[in-house]
Amino acid sequence: MWVRSVVRDEWTAEVFDPELLRYKNIEEELVAMLQVGLACVAQEAEKRPTMAEVAKMIEDIRIEQSALEENLDRLRSSLSPSLATTEDAATNY
Repeated sequence: MWVRSVVRDEWTAEVFDPELLRYKNIEEELVAMLQVGLACVAQEAEKRPTMAEVAKMIEDIRIEQSALEENLDRLRSSLSPSLATTEDAATNY
C-alpha cells in the first residue's frame, strides 16, 4: 500500500535503494520495473499478469533500455571532438 501511495504521489525515487540510483540512466528502467511489480500485486487476481507476461515485460524493458543506450552512444561518438561542450563554452565567457 505504501509503494502504491508513493507512486501515486509521484515520489517514485523514494522506493528505490539509493545504491541502485548511483548507476547512470537507471531511473527510467527502475520505474518500468516498479510498474511490473505493481501489476503483479494488483488487488484483483484476474488483473495480475501471468509469469509469461511478466517475463515478456521485463525483456521488453531491457531491450528498450539497451536501444536507448546504443542511440546515446552513437550520438556521443558522432559529435565532433573539436566542438566545445556547453560547459566549456560557458567557462570561456
